[in-house]
Amino acid sequence: MVELSKISLVLKALIQGAVTVVLVLLAVLLLLALDALLLIPGLMLAYTLMGIPWHWPGILPDPLSPPGPWISMAVGVIAALVPALLDGIALHFFLYRKNSSDKTAASS
Repeated sequence: MVELSKISLVLKALIQGAVTVVLVLLAVLLLLALDALLLIPGLMLAYTLMGIPWHWPGILPDPLSPPGPWISMAVGVIAALVPALLDGIALHFFLYRKNSSDKTAASS
């Protein structure tokens, strides 16, 4: 009987760990999808800042004439900064909230 309770505790811990791993993977996939969507306004902003005329032929904005390699690299950096900044802001508020809740739990 004692061994059966130990097995059930181990099994419960394994299931909780597997559920946690699946939830973390889903959260990462959701954030990656959000970052992919944030690249669209990032590209629009980058083309506008770099003075590149663009149009909307399909899913992504596209320059009317292909820019050179250095301008393309600058556009990519600017476009990637938009999701990176928003991720940084979200992480800052998430970690700030977590740290403040940890402090309130420790003080009570």
